[in-house]
Amino acid sequence: RIQILFEPMSHQTGILASEALSNYLQCASHPGDRCVKIVIEDEKLQLDQNRIAVGGWESDWDRNVMAVVEESNPCYIFYRLDHKNDEGQYKYVFIHFMPNGATVREKMLYAGTLSTMKRIFGDNRIQDEMSASTSDEITLQGYRNHERSKTMSSEHLMTDAERELNEVSKNEAMMRANMENNRATLPGLTLPVTTELQNTLEKFKKGFINYVQVKLDVSNEELKLWDCSNIEVGELPDKIADDEPRYHLFNYNHTFEGEQKFSAVFIYSCPGYNAPVKQRMMYSSTKASFLEYVKDIGIEIEAKREITDGSEVGENDIYELIHPQKHVSRAHFVKPKAPTKGGRRLIR
Repeated sequence: RIQILFEPMSHQTGILASEALSNYLQCASHPGDRCVKIVIEDEKLQLDQNRIAVGGWESDWDRNVMAVVEESNPCYIFYRLDHKNDEGQYKYVFIHFMPNGATVREKMLYAGTLSTMKRIFGDNRIQDEMSASTSDEITLQGYRNHERSKTMSSEHLMTDAERELNEVSKNEAMMRANMENNRATLPGLTLPVTTELQNTLEKFKKGFINYVQVKLDVSNEELKLWDCSNIEVGELPDKIADDEPRYHLFNYNHTFEGEQKFSAVFIYSCPGYNAPVKQRMMYSSTKASFLEYVKDIGIEIEAKREITDGSEVGENDIYELIHPQKHVSRAHFVKPKAPTKGGRRLIR
C-alpha cells in the first residue's frame, strides 16, 4: 500500500492530496494505468486524468502524454514504465509541466508543492524526473533528449522550467541546512536586530510612537526598521505591503467597558505567493525568536495575527482580536404548566 502523507506546512506550500486522489493512490498500484495527470485546484492536489496502457511504454508515450497535457495549464504527470523496483512496484517518469505563460503564482505554487507531490506518490517508484515548459519537450523524442542531456550534465541544455526548479530546490536545501544548524539551541532562526530598530522599539515601549514596521533583510540576514510613526487604527491597512512580508507592532488606544486601554498587537503580514519562497521561509522561521526578543525588552503583546492583505486589519478586526465577543446563551421561554386541580376556567 502507498503511504499518503498529511503533514503540516513546513517550508513548502501546505498543499496536500484531495480525498479522491488519496483514495486512488491507496486502493492499489493500478498496474493497468499508463499515465496519471494531477493538478492543483482549490488548494488541493487533485486527480485530473488516468489513462490505460495499451502497448509498451514507448509506443504508449505520445498517445497518452500528448492527450493529457494542455499548453496553457501547469500539471504533474506520472508516466508508468514497464519494469519494476525491488518491491515489485512499477517505476515511473515524473514530469513537471510548467508552461511559459503560467502566472507567477502558479509557478511558485507548483514548484513549492513538488517535494510533497513526490512523497505522496512514493519517491521509491520514481525512476526519472523532468521539467518542461512546452509540449514538444515531453514527446517521446523530448524525453530521449532529456536522457541524453543528463549524461552531459550541461547547464545550457536545461530548459527554463528545469533551471527555475533547480534554483528553488537549492534555496529550500540551503534553508533546511540553516535550520538544522540552529535547531539544537534555537526555535527556528534567530537574526540580529539593528541598533536603529532596538532604539525604535524602546520608543514604542515608552509610548512615544504607536507603530513600528520591521523588515527582514535577506541579503544581510538581519532585522531592521522599515517604518515608524504615530497613526490612527484606520491607517493600519495602508501600512501592509502587497509585495513582501513584514512584521508590525501597533499600540492600539481604545476604550473598553468605559476604560481607556493601550494594547500592543503583533501582526505578521505575508502576501501569499507574491513573495519569494526564501523570504516567506525566513520570515516564518524568524517570527518566534523576534517575538521572544520583544518580550525580553519589556513589550507585552496582547494579541497576534497573521494576514495576507490590509483588508484583514480594520478597526473592528483589531478590536475583536483583543476583545473577542462572548457568546452568551439566551434563556428560552418556558410555557407555564396548566393548573393541577380542577378543570380550566373561562375568565369572563
